[in-house]
Amino acid sequence: MSSAAAKWREEQILIICPGSKTTMAQLGCTELTPPTHRIPTRMFRDGNEWRPYYTFKRTKVVDGVETEEWVEDVDGDEGAVWPIRGGRIVRMDAFLAFLEHVHSLLTTTYHNTPIMLMASPQWTRPDCEAIAQYVFEKTRTPALCMIHSGLATQYGLKWPNMTVIDIGYEKVDVTAIHDGRVVNQIDLGSSGSEKQISGGEIFTRRLQKLLGAKNFTYDMAEKLKKSPICEVLPYVAGAEDLVELPKETVPAGAPPPPAAAEEGTSESVAEPAPATELIEEPVDGAGDSNGDSMTASATPVRVDDGVLDVAAIVTSGQTKEFLARKEEEKEKEKKKAGRKLKAQQDAEVASSARPVRLPNSKRKVTTFTYEEVIQELVAPETSQNSSVALDEDGTAPDATTTTTTGQEDEAAAATATEAPSSDNAASTTPPEHQPRRVRRDIEIGLERFTFADRHEIDRIVTAIYHTIQGIDDMYMRPPCWDNLVFVGNGSRLRGLKENILQTLQARHLVSPSTATMFTSELPSNVATPTGTGAQTPTGSFNGGVGGVGGGHTSGVNPLLQAATTASTLGVGGPGAAAGANNSTTPAAGSEAAGPAATGAYHFHSQTPTSIKTAVLPTYLSEWTKNGFEEAMFLGAQVAARIAFSLHGGLDTQGLEAQRLMSLSRVDYNELGPKGIRKHSMLQ
Repeated sequence: MSSAAAKWREEQILIICPGSKTTMAQLGCTELTPPTHRIPTRMFRDGNEWRPYYTFKRTKVVDGVETEEWVEDVDGDEGAVWPIRGGRIVRMDAFLAFLEHVHSLLTTTYHNTPIMLMASPQWTRPDCEAIAQYVFEKTRTPALCMIHSGLATQYGLKWPNMTVIDIGYEKVDVTAIHDGRVVNQIDLGSSGSEKQISGGEIFTRRLQKLLGAKNFTYDMAEKLKKSPICEVLPYVAGAEDLVELPKETVPAGAPPPPAAAEEGTSESVAEPAPATELIEEPVDGAGDSNGDSMTASATPVRVDDGVLDVAAIVTSGQTKEFLARKEEEKEKEKKKAGRKLKAQQDAEVASSARPVRLPNSKRKVTTFTYEEVIQELVAPETSQNSSVALDEDGTAPDATTTTTTGQEDEAAAATATEAPSSDNAASTTPPEHQPRRVRRDIEIGLERFTFADRHEIDRIVTAIYHTIQGIDDMYMRPPCWDNLVFVGNGSRLRGLKENILQTLQARHLVSPSTATMFTSELPSNVATPTGTGAQTPTGSFNGGVGGVGGGHTSGVNPLLQAATTASTLGVGGPGAAAGANNSTTPAAGSEAAGPAATGAYHFHSQTPTSIKTAVLPTYLSEWTKNGFEEAMFLGAQVAARIAFSLHGGLDTQGLEAQRLMSLSRVDYNELGPKGIRKHSMLQ
């Protein structure tokens, strides 16, 4: 098939995103879901070949005869070779064997499965060419598309301009993307020196070092780092170590003193009756022989709107009794209201006396629950049905305390004679390893905050600043500052993204109201604009403020007005004078005005005036739950659809761009492994 006509179904595409520790893989991209397979990026040496799992010999007893068998431990890491370190491929032969293992694990056919492979920025051209050669010669794939990890993130989050901060296992990649093209890139972490690593691993090692006195293992430190009690505190410029650690405080929730409680009670409320006091309603005339009793005649007649029938009360001759009853009802209502208010106050006092649960960032000490599964040698249990259970005195249990029937008792008695033989068999059976869950509660202090090494965070902040400010074209910098994206599982650390953003804003953000930053930006022969457009500067303008250009003046700081309005040097204002001054100046949005005039970003300084994170999509519910830290896999799915499954709706230029996204077998036969340089998405 030629590359122009080769189209595959979405369920046929194999997507592989290798990482230093874990590789995300999935067959098919019909549904844009998180990866279905997470495979450890490791291989095991087997002579001159490679095995995907750790294998060892185990002795097994069958009918009293010891035999040895090979066992695969899918979770074991003993003797593992990790082909990727810090994003770089350090063992190409092991990595190629790993790719073949993933391909054979997820696919059933070799000839009809195109591959989308995500490449790290650290991969060199020889690395990509060696991978392309191996894939086409060993797997018989029809097409291969290699995509830059930063571009994959951009495809997943839809923004054309962004800065991708990928915090991985032992490295941090900062990639600036403008209009779908990588314009600058800096990475932290080196595979050659343990001291130069970066990313999430350095935080784990720091945490293990701080808690070494409590016999913390690496696995315990890793689980503590991923727990909610471990977080990076917000950036505080004036504090020591630039964070505010919690201090020892008086236990919260102490009940208020009695005087304060009494002052809170309203004086106008009558003292309520005790809870055990019974209030009986008097029933006058209940035993009176006269048929015109109180219970029958004291109830006044009411009309529909609730007004008392006063005439009926007066004519009944029981006005005093009625008034007395109304007074009793008022007293009852007061007592009920007093009880309710007293109960409400008691509830408030009880709630205030209840200890208030402080947030994690305000607690100096908290408890960390660590669970692990250990393997224990356990002797095989004897059959519980081999003998009859006896009481402590050696007698058989009473018939009222058992639920077995007569037939079950007879069967148990019959099997009791076979107990010695079964015991002998159990004694010859060797003990077996059985898993057991162990739970430990450990008190953790301020180490869960101080593990966040300020030097490491400063390295990441500096790399972000140099990446964006290192872009040659200044008009590309503002959109990159306004769309920061944190990806990589290392960025899941609680509070890390917020701390990095706060550090950037505190150190490098310049407010637009700072007027002095613009004076050196304006040409020396250009007068200060008034913000109205009347003095729009041109190359030959030599007038002063409010001078020849039209006589308009403004009470607003002209530099601030020029910085905060949407006008640039090429935007004309209203009026004839503005039109005359802009007769030779290109308008915004035109090609002559440059790329800066075509977008929504207009800046007057090399320093950033806005630093913020990009808005993440909300229409993918599964990714919203999972988090967009693995957004590069989402982008790889989207790019795979475009490269391999998009059939129509493209013009000639679009078809050519689609053809250059991937390297087909026809192009490989013609160009060789070097064809991956041009037929890929690596730049």
